[in-house]
Amino acid sequence: MDFENQWKSVQEENRKMKDRSDQRIWNKLERKIQFRNNCRKAIAVAAVLLPLFILMGLYFVENKNSAVQKELVFQTSNTKKQFILPDGTAITLEPQSRLKLAKDFGSTSRNVSFTGKAFFSVTKNKKLPFIVDAKGFKVQVLGTKFMLDQGKRNNVYLREGRVKVNYRGHITYLLPKETWIADQNGNEKHFYDHDVARAFDFNNRKFSEAVSQLEKTYDITIDYPEEIQYKMISGNISGNLDQVLQTISFPFNLKKERYSNNHIILKK
Repeated sequence: MDFENQWKSVQEENRKMKDRSDQRIWNKLERKIQFRNNCRKAIAVAAVLLPLFILMGLYFVENKNSAVQKELVFQTSNTKKQFILPDGTAITLEPQSRLKLAKDFGSTSRNVSFTGKAFFSVTKNKKLPFIVDAKGFKVQVLGTKFMLDQGKRNNVYLREGRVKVNYRGHITYLLPKETWIADQNGNEKHFYDHDVARAFDFNNRKFSEAVSQLEKTYDITIDYPEEIQYKMISGNISGNLDQVLQTISFPFNLKKERYSNNHIILKK
């Protein structure tokens, strides 16, 4: 009887140990299953949030760049000053002048608006033309040196390179030492410095016609004896103002006297 009771007791104890062992195993399995489920949830959440974080990052970067790309304004009061723009362009503003850069200046454009008088030394950039909106006309360059004046007349003077002037839809291209002017009535003209050499076709031309062409080319007034206005000259002549005047005056024994910078008198 004792042996039977002991055997039952041993069996009961083994069953309890087995149950506890099974429970521990099951608990471990449950923890592993729970860990895997948590990992899957974390991956799923990350898959949803990651694009959102990327978009938020791009948003903040864009806002940061937008904050940097503010309108820059350069202006003077009673003295002239030189300013260096972000693209390296140097601008000397005369008194009471103002220059404002577009928000996208240097990234997708090089547009500026301007009032007053200034000298521009523009850094060359073939992909981004430098465009000045001068209120009534526009000046476009790739890289050059020019002066812009909005005094009594709109005035553009080119020192180096090439300039395109757009005035009321009319396009004018300037060469070095050439000036473009538009007066208050909207009349345009462009002319060269007196030392610029040009080629002139004076074949079978009246003296008066040749002089008129020189006056227009160099923006100058030339007086001469009335009796030779219908005299004929002939030839292709190249040179600057003084050289061409000397050539057409020689057959008539005319001598040049300069009355002022923009006024010459031819006398016998």
